[in-house]
Amino acid sequence: MFILTPDETFKATVKVQVAMPKGGWREESFVAIFKRTFEEDREELIKLSNVELLRRVLTGWEMVDENRVPVPFNEQNLEAFLRLTGAVREAMLVYWHHNVGAKEKN
Repeated sequence: MFILTPDETFKATVKVQVAMPKGGWREESFVAIFKRTFEEDREELIKLSNVELLRRVLTGWEMVDENRVPVPFNEQNLEAFLRLTGAVREAMLVYWHHNVGAKEKN
């Protein structure tokens, strides 16, 4: 079945490698809620920085902090998130991968 009218948003898991204070890394993840964009938007969107792209397409998240308390999606938390270079990069990659419909490897 081919859907010509997809949902306006989609969810995708974003995995981020976080450096530990005493060395080493740990993987953290959250579920991002992205605005779906279409082919006519692509040329404009690829000209944007990663941060500006996420400002346009990241519409929410399912995220918890280190105490497992939900992190609300609001302007203050979004701005804090957008300062995390690695997280921004990973979220941008996940957005493009899922929005263009690429199938993940098993």
